[in-house]
Amino acid sequence: MSKFETVIPSRSDLDWCWYLRKQGHIGEAMERTLHDIGVMHPGGWAQWRNSTMTDTGSPVEMIFKAHGKCLSLRTEVDDPASDPRGRVAKVCNIIKTLDHRPPPAGLREVIGAAQGDAELQFGAWLGLNKSATRHSATLYAEFPGTAADLAELVSSPKVTACLNELGADAAIHMLSFDAETRQIALFCETSLDPQVIVPKLAAVAQVPAEPLLKTITQMLDAGAAVLGKFGFSFTMQADGAAPLLSLQLSSKNLFASDSVIGAIVRDYPCDHVTAYRGLADMLWPAPKGQMHHGDISLQAQGKDVPLLSISVAAPWICPLYPI
Repeated sequence: MSKFETVIPSRSDLDWCWYLRKQGHIGEAMERTLHDIGVMHPGGWAQWRNSTMTDTGSPVEMIFKAHGKCLSLRTEVDDPASDPRGRVAKVCNIIKTLDHRPPPAGLREVIGAAQGDAELQFGAWLGLNKSATRHSATLYAEFPGTAADLAELVSSPKVTACLNELGADAAIHMLSFDAETRQIALFCETSLDPQVIVPKLAAVAQVPAEPLLKTITQMLDAGAAVLGKFGFSFTMQADGAAPLLSLQLSSKNLFASDSVIGAIVRDYPCDHVTAYRGLADMLWPAPKGQMHHGDISLQAQGKDVPLLSISVAAPWICPLYPI
């Protein structure tokens, strides 16, 4: 008579830890930081409620940038089920702990006023960027659309004029602050036809609209031909230089599955860090109706092909070890 031993599943973050450690000391440093934050525990992922950051509910996502020299990720800093109102302060404290300069008091006051009594969804997230020679951190703060009038305090005059012209057709939803470059970016969402709005946005950034529109068309042709709402962001530059423009497209709106968008990312005419393949190839299939891939970002590069980046949720879902 045969005996069968009880199968004890591995820790829930085993695949994720293995992926990070394969990235060398940079990935190991990120893993330590995530443990310090509390999103990972010695026994696996923290028992947090699913995050709204990713479609799968993962509290961490990698951000892969063409020509990027850094490993980049974005993470929750507390259980999404907890009160989001303390998240900005927590992210700022973590940034300081990581030996970076936190946002200036004036910016924090603007964010505090913007969040005010609004019903917050996530409060704030933390971004980490690490390479062999540099490391930085980013505050991603929720910026409710009801506080649009406060945006002019942190944006350039041309960006303010553009957003005022668009009015209700473009809703601000997030602000970011890079602790290294000290740059502020405003993230908005719109339902307008790209053929209508992209030329207006490109004019503010002083770049041609054609490369952006061409890339959007190519992705629509390759996907489900459903763009829906999409995002855009302006990153403020010093010395009065034109802001940087990026468009954010939803993988889920555009493509039927992770495999479809994965093939496009691999074939995109820019080099990608090998770290993307390492993560994409190890992911279990997402549950029906969900995708590991998140937003596709297209940064305007003048007449050149837009610079692509893609977010991919950390392997939070494992059929052998359900969360």
